[in-house]
Amino acid sequence: MIKRAGFAVLALALAACTPPEAPTQTAEVPSAQLPPPVTGCIANTSRDWSAVGSQYYIIEAELAGDACPEAVATIRIKAREGNAVLFEQDYPIAAVPLAFNSNGDRVSLSSDLEVWIQNTAEVQTADTLPAWPSSAQRPPGFQPAAGVTRQRYESARGAQGPLFCYPDGGESNACIAMAGDNATLLGSLTPERL
Repeated sequence: MIKRAGFAVLALALAACTPPEAPTQTAEVPSAQLPPPVTGCIANTSRDWSAVGSQYYIIEAELAGDACPEAVATIRIKAREGNAVLFEQDYPIAAVPLAFNSNGDRVSLSSDLEVWIQNTAEVQTADTLPAWPSSAQRPPGFQPAAGVTRQRYESARGAQGPLFCYPDGGESNACIAMAGDNATLLGSLTPERL
């Protein structure tokens, strides 16, 4: 009888110490959806520009390419009201070493992009550009854009409107004259060669 009681106590002790069996069904855990990896060289930035005469514009820039050394940068000037694009120009970054380090990575080029859209004009009005003498083929230190005549250039200077300049090469800065919702690429300020 004592043996039977001992076996009963032992059986109860084993039953109490054995964990219950887990159910055999397993629930499916949904896999986490990860965003696709970022490929290529992509960046963008924008800022407001408060020009003279209470004129306001949005300056935007973006960079895109399969690889950073081959990326193309776009600069855009938009009207603040209505978001109309007033000016847009694309540049391979390798063609604008004054603004971009074409050996840079996405992070450094993103910083370059932010600096690129800062106005480089010392005085931000078109009348500060060099005068175009009537007998000269171009103003000193300035290369007019294709189709910009002396009359058009001097008209923009005479209007004394806002001027936005930005690096567009190795030594030059493109300059856009603004008149309300009209933007005119006048050309590039270049160092004068003696």
